[in-house]
Amino acid sequence: MRKRNYAHCKGIGRIEDNMIEDIEILSSHRRCHTCVETTPQAQVHNLVGTAKIDTSCSALNLRTVSRLIPNCRFDKQKFAAITIRIRNPMCTVLLFTSGKMVLTGCRTYLECIMASHEVVSMLRRSVPGTRFLLKHVSIQNIVGNVDLRLRDSVIDLERIQQENGIFCTYQKNMFPGLIYRPNECPVVLLIFISGKIVITGGKSTRDVKDGWSALWPFVRRYITPARSLT
Repeated sequence: MRKRNYAHCKGIGRIEDNMIEDIEILSSHRRCHTCVETTPQAQVHNLVGTAKIDTSCSALNLRTVSRLIPNCRFDKQKFAAITIRIRNPMCTVLLFTSGKMVLTGCRTYLECIMASHEVVSMLRRSVPGTRFLLKHVSIQNIVGNVDLRLRDSVIDLERIQQENGIFCTYQKNMFPGLIYRPNECPVVLLIFISGKIVITGGKSTRDVKDGWSALWPFVRRYITPARSLT
């Protein structure tokens, strides 16, 4: 099994583990599309990444940049970053004076890299005479979701809380979902009684897929007929 080590991911001049995992998962889906799947499939729907732009100026003048770049918004009184919306790939970028970027809305690591390069390209076109260089792109969190599509059944959240209280956070009067944080697992589950589940905390798409595969037998134990809870 290939080892995963995220600490060494420092540049974009090489193929990152996340990109390799995107390709591997796509390939495995094509090979196994005729297989009978016993585990509901988790889908990645949001990725949070960070990137760093190296520039020849000491700090970015966000007010000036916001006037030159299209599809952006800047209100210094509310937030100390420019909000840039990119259409292809679909992504929202927060750009700070230090050159740091926070990217949300991408679905793969490759899209995160493409969005980062798009911002650098816009800066180069809008601010001639200033050097801009993308230093690195890294993944901070990957969010996935699963819909069990329960018809006449529900997930017994109260029983999960009673039997696994040390790993759970559940206050149904404040929020309808149960947060399950198991030990030695790369992901955290947000479980709803309807069978909709949010998977978060992963650093790669493989974390999401493998984490959910490991936790599905646990969740399945608490699926019960809806009439039993009435």
